[in-house]
Amino acid sequence: MGQSLLRWHPLGLCACLVVLLPALAADVPRFLSPRQFWGQLVYRVTPVKPEKVVALTFDDGPWGDSTRKLLSILKEHNVKATFFVVGKHLLMYPDLTAEIVKAGHAVGNHSWSHAYTPIAPEVAKQEIENTSVLIAKQSTAQTRLFRPPGGHLETGLVAYAKSKNYAIIMWSVDTHDTKPNTTAAQIVERTLNDVKPGAIILLHDGGGDRAVTRAALPTLIRRLKAQGYRFVTVPELLELAVKAPPPPPQPTVPPEFSPPLPQKPPPDPAVSENPPTQTPPVTP
Repeated sequence: MGQSLLRWHPLGLCACLVVLLPALAADVPRFLSPRQFWGQLVYRVTPVKPEKVVALTFDDGPWGDSTRKLLSILKEHNVKATFFVVGKHLLMYPDLTAEIVKAGHAVGNHSWSHAYTPIAPEVAKQEIENTSVLIAKQSTAQTRLFRPPGGHLETGLVAYAKSKNYAIIMWSVDTHDTKPNTTAAQIVERTLNDVKPGAIILLHDGGGDRAVTRAALPTLIRRLKAQGYRFVTVPELLELAVKAPPPPPQPTVPPEFSPPLPQKPPPDPAVSENPPTQTPPVTP
């Protein structure tokens, strides 16, 4: 299935871009990274100001009701997250990406077919570019966030993403929520054991019915909030790691104008300041 879709999309890529040009010129959602993260692997960030922030991320969607139920939980708890979507799943659920973006969440690229094995450079280009084009077509959003499937760095996908200045978003907390026989309580405890300020937490909304993940999420959110953590999207997290530029120099304010004090004119050298004392005449 994945290969046939890949064969179709390169042929329509230019047409898609032409259709998208008016949208790209407008004020559209942009999920980008600061320049210092272009082409970089990001596992966790250190906020410039000490702050307990974390980013929840969800992979392998969109996935129908599984994603919609998860969006409802996030809305109920007023939490924003980041969804790394798979291109072929975007075709299966064409309305969900727009729902994700409209709800205030960020979207990243998780490749077209979720391949784990090495691929040719031209295929890597198709995997990433076709997914980004379809994200933009369905939601108007632009993204320069990429997460390699399975965290594999040597398939050719990461090399291409780096060449296009995507930030490569990994994770510092793996909940193992897709592991067989994992329980909701285990997902919560693994997260709480490993979380630190600036953490990126890996969860899944797609690739199957993630009922255990959804069961764990409310408790996970409540317990992290109880520890003082605030939830942000990945782009927001990256911005918190950037030092603010120094304030521009303030212009020197000139002193208020004061008229000069009147100056005493210089003495005339022809006139003596101390005229000689006249001697009174002597009477004979």
